[in-house]
Order: sequence, then C-alpha cells, then structure tokens
Amino acid sequence: MGITPVRLTRPTVGFMLRNHLGLDFTDTDTEREGHSLPPMRKGDASTVDFHLDIPEFYPGAFSFSPYVSDADICDWRICDWIDNAITVQMARGEGPVYGYIQIPCRVELNAGQAIGRGKESRIA
Repeated sequence: MGITPVRLTRPTVGFMLRNHLGLDFTDTDTEREGHSLPPMRKGDASTVDFHLDIPEFYPGAFSFSPYVSDADICDWRICDWIDNAITVQMARGEGPVYGYIQIPCRVELNAGQAIGRGKESRIA
C-alpha cells in the first residue's frame, strides 16, 4: 500500500486581524483578493505578500493571525493557523477617531444649478 502525498487542491493564504479584546476585526485572503493559487503537494513552497493601506484605527493593540486553508468543491478546511502571530500597537493619530476607524476619503464638489433659481450657485 503506497502513501498518498498531501495535496492542497485550492490553497488559500490569508490573515485575521483582531482587536485588543480578541474580537475578529477584519480578514482577507488570496481568494477574496482575486488571486487563486495553484494546487500544491507536500514539499511545495509559496510566498504570499499582502500590501496593506491601513486606515487610522482607534489607539489600541491589534493582532494578525495568518492561516493557510484548502477549499475544494465539497470541503473547506484550515490547514495551518498561527493565532495572534504578531501584535501591533496603534498610536493616537493627528485627529480624533470616532468609532473604530477613520476612513480615508476624497471629497469632490460638483457645481450645478441651484434648486429653484435656474442659475449656477457661486461661492465668493
């Protein structure tokens, strides 16, 4: 009887971000980000880099828990998980953070007709 090599049919790499209370704050993985990995056999190696633009969070400790999972048509399973592998301390930023995060945004004002006046509004 031969040994069947371990095979990941649809390997997925990701991480969970938790807050200081241990609550799952957010997560992402290669599938969600639109990057499918090829099947892997025992002994194969892959490296995945996640480049994050983290918005300003409320001051506190946050931990990253990376994982590898395998998903096929009938089954989805965690293959490896490092709980709270690294913890980072978010410092207080320049302005207040109301809620959990300060969402970076761009505001664009579009000139248009003033309601009921029939002419363009201008601010001097």
